Amino acid sequence: MTTKHLVSRIVLGGVLGLLLLAAPAHAQAISSFTVQASGSVTTPTETVNFSGPIQLIATVVNDPAGGPPTSVVSVDARQLVATGATSGAVFINSGQAHLTRVFAATDTIATTFAFFPSGPGGFLKTRTALATLNLTYNVTTQALTGATATISTAKFP
Repeated sequence: MTTKHLVSRIVLGGVLGLLLLAAPAHAQAISSFTVQASGSVTTPTETVNFSGPIQLIATVVNDPAGGPPTSVVSVDARQLVATGATSGAVFINSGQAHLTRVFAATDTIATTFAFFPSGPGGFLKTRTALATLNLTYNVTTQALTGATATISTAKFP
């Protein structure tokens, strides 16, 4: 190996090392929380009752440019049990959402998800439910410290 090649490799290694060192590490607070939810949704044919856990993962990210911190909230409501009040039919739901919010001590999230009867062709009878989540954070540690959840009928204009 010639001296020219050796110097080129050392310079390249040094530049790559500086690039890696220049990438700042931004603090993140990651919290996981499971909240029990309940509620009902009125459909044209019957009322559907929901109950069960909603899993939340909140990641608070500080803005390296000096802007306000944000909270990335992942919602998983697929474990909710949904049952028709008159028919007893079991419903499946698609309850997942990934939302980016401005970080604050409290936050209210309203997100919709689809649900439909289980079985062949059930997806052709899809309805919409509204999940309302009230989140509480510790602003010092940026940890999610509390949550409540309700399920209701989604009302569209």
